[in-house]
Amino acid sequence: IREKYVASATFLKSAVEPASINDVENAKSSGSSLDPSLSDTFPTLAESLKPLGYVTPTPIQSASAQRALDGENLLLIAPTGSGKTLAYFLPAFSKAIQEDGTVLVVAPTRELALQLSGDAVSLLSEKMDNAESSVLLAVKGVAAPSPEQLGRAKMLVGTPTEVLLVLTRVDRGYGFISGDTLSAVVLDEADVLLPPPPKGLRTGLDSGSRKKKSANTPQDARRKQEQRRKLLSAKRQGVEFTQSNQLVSPTEKILNLIASSHLVGGDDASPAQIFAGSATASRKTLDRLNKSLRNAASAAAVTFNMVWSGDVKACRPEEGALEADAGGDSDSSSESSDEPQHTIRAVTVPPQVTHQYVQLSKESAAQPTEILKAVASVTKVLNPGIALIFLCGEFSKPKEAAKANAKPVPKGSTAKARRNSMLKYKRISAKIKAQEQMKQNDGQGASISARKVCATLKEFGVESEPLHVALGLEGRGDGNDEDTPSCLVTFEGSARGLHFDDVDVVFVVGRPKSAASYLHLAGRVGRSSAENGGIVVRPGTVVSFCTKGSSVELEKWVKQTGGTSLKEVVL
Repeated sequence: IREKYVASATFLKSAVEPASINDVENAKSSGSSLDPSLSDTFPTLAESLKPLGYVTPTPIQSASAQRALDGENLLLIAPTGSGKTLAYFLPAFSKAIQEDGTVLVVAPTRELALQLSGDAVSLLSEKMDNAESSVLLAVKGVAAPSPEQLGRAKMLVGTPTEVLLVLTRVDRGYGFISGDTLSAVVLDEADVLLPPPPKGLRTGLDSGSRKKKSANTPQDARRKQEQRRKLLSAKRQGVEFTQSNQLVSPTEKILNLIASSHLVGGDDASPAQIFAGSATASRKTLDRLNKSLRNAASAAAVTFNMVWSGDVKACRPEEGALEADAGGDSDSSSESSDEPQHTIRAVTVPPQVTHQYVQLSKESAAQPTEILKAVASVTKVLNPGIALIFLCGEFSKPKEAAKANAKPVPKGSTAKARRNSMLKYKRISAKIKAQEQMKQNDGQGASISARKVCATLKEFGVESEPLHVALGLEGRGDGNDEDTPSCLVTFEGSARGLHFDDVDVVFVVGRPKSAASYLHLAGRVGRSSAENGGIVVRPGTVVSFCTKGSSVELEKWVKQTGGTSLKEVVL
């Protein structure tokens, strides 16, 4: 079943991700085929599931269904395309309908938030007449809902910053998450929503698992002094921290807001159920999530079980199926745990996905124009029906323009000393500016916008469009309402969780952040779908553009994500 979730992009459909073929075979071998159907497990939504064609639960849905109905807070860890979206939407909506409550969904990107809202509408369309008005979207580029709309809504989905603005600045926002109203909270891609503190702001408290030295060295003293200086500077700039000097992310602010609004419900207040999910979540993700929930309850001066009803527990399709590889790197602490560990090696893409690369010289690999010229050449050879172009690393989304530095205060006890300090500042500023200009001339760090990429590809004969424009989040600048081109351009961070039908090729422009990031990029092809009563995987191709030296690292990533070989495309 395919649902259009934006009229201007008729070929972009939202669908709850079905299981892969490997998952189906595992389910058969483990006897999970005897599990009750989704309609029997969630009778409240049976009318919606039948038209959508979802009957047999996938492994992650079988593993989580009863635990979710029993009220457990769960972190779902399963490969991309395994049905995690449906696994937490079904119990969340069932609970909200039975309690006449609300559901809050937080996603890291607006593209994923838009897709999740479409999934929610498709599930609720058979249950209520005004499903579209019951699901509100809070993302950049979409007008904030009115108090009346928020009062009638069953679900609010959006990115952390925009959700926080709606809850705090729109009337009835606090009522949407009060203890007698909020039924469930969904955190999609939890490892992105709750990232570790940035290196520039980390303190000694963030490295508690490290072995402490018996004696402080002068180097340690200087490091601690620098950390305190950075911490105080960040606080002066308005960055929020907990009482233990831990950085507070926008998602944690939302959790704090939910905890502080819990008692608004009075005697009718009940704990909100937590559902989180990610294909690349680790033990650290689970620990950080539970710590954030405890910090939120502590800041609101309420007991933990009163707000959240218990710790979040990991849920996997099979017991031990996602254990960490003994010979690989692990993000987990050295302390033992009953929960199996999870690393990038536990998650793979289907074997139907072909991994290829185009070898470029060092000079060409640093020039966006040269890489896009190669993209156009490969596009004309492969002739994909739909292609996604992801801008990664040095070509990723340009950062916001830095604020103008305040005029420096001359230092020195005499006029000559103050004059010399100003001259020194000017010399250093001029040197830094010259170095930045040289980098731009050499093509280093040359970030580029999605619209600029589309304009460049058009010069090479390839029609394309930014993904956020195709989804209707922004209008076309020229007012053209023609059909959306087959090539869509977006950034590395937008890859997580997105599901598109009929994608043939993914182009990776630039170096992804990590093997986990490459997995999410490659996971946009090789998607599973139901066909003739069975599950089929649509083959796809991932094409990267890199130097000969970078292809060695890329080949390691391919093997980590389940690929067998990396083939070179000769233009």
